Amino acid sequence: MLETVGIDRPAHDVYRSLLLHPSWTLEDIARETGLPTAGVRSALDVLTQLSLLHEAADHQFVPASPEVVLSPLLLRREAELDEQRARLTQERAALAALASDYAALAATRADSGVERLEGVDAVRVRLMELAHQAAVEVRTFVPGGALSAAALEAGRPLDAQNLARGVRMRTVYLDSVRNDPATVEYATWLASLGGETRTVPALPMRMILSDHSAAVIPIDADDSRQGALLIRYPGMVRALEELFDTVWESAVPLGAAPQSTPEDAPTDRETALLKMLAAGLTDEGIARKMGVSLRTVRRNTADLQRRLGVQSRFQAGAEAVRRGWL
Repeated sequence: MLETVGIDRPAHDVYRSLLLHPSWTLEDIARETGLPTAGVRSALDVLTQLSLLHEAADHQFVPASPEVVLSPLLLRREAELDEQRARLTQERAALAALASDYAALAATRADSGVERLEGVDAVRVRLMELAHQAAVEVRTFVPGGALSAAALEAGRPLDAQNLARGVRMRTVYLDSVRNDPATVEYATWLASLGGETRTVPALPMRMILSDHSAAVIPIDADDSRQGALLIRYPGMVRALEELFDTVWESAVPLGAAPQSTPEDAPTDRETALLKMLAAGLTDEGIARKMGVSLRTVRRNTADLQRRLGVQSRFQAGAEAVRRGWL
């Protein structure tokens, strides 16, 4: 079609009908083209404004040469496109120069093996770069409970783009997100594109692995706002990959029910709680790692003590060991 010069399909069909049948009336054109009468009139107005048709005294339309009328319009449009191409070429060269400078800066950072990213904004910028550069796989630990609906929504375009490029995506959340409809819906959407999501009772820290070449972990596991460390040392990245794989193997796919346990045995969630109690973590620390409230931690601890028939945390740990729970 000739839409770049203002001629859409209806205008094209009406004009061609008049070229083939100059004596046709408006009703004849409507019947032949299948357009409503109002549509034919609108097309005639467009053609008249472009000077492709001239109305004669007997209400007939006299076609003008399309080559004479439209060639100047096409030449003008072609000149505009040439100008845009030239401008884009210049902008592409400027972008390449900036990208080269940035690559040189990134190379100096990478040479150190560990880059300290101060503050949330610096972390976000580097994570965006790693996501775009990923070619094989992105693996993520997401502690701290459910993400906000806005945060999940903001991540959709990049996640969809990576999965479309064939990048494998595996994410481990806390079991507590199973009660969050937004996270469950997001995981279902991600699975429909090929993403994989599992949950565990507790996670050691927030972590992102990009391919087999980079790992991002927080400077302070209890306060991610301080920033993060971008690690590129192969040995350290390998160790963090093995940590991820160990957790992944024990995690339960989101959408599947956690495996049942014998009546007397602790659940995975209770085992994780016992381990953290035995390690001396405070209730506040346990709440952060499990992504639950402080009240929930204290209630679960009290329930475990009742089940074990003990009065203190120390006794709970000793009794859990005696029973083979730990």
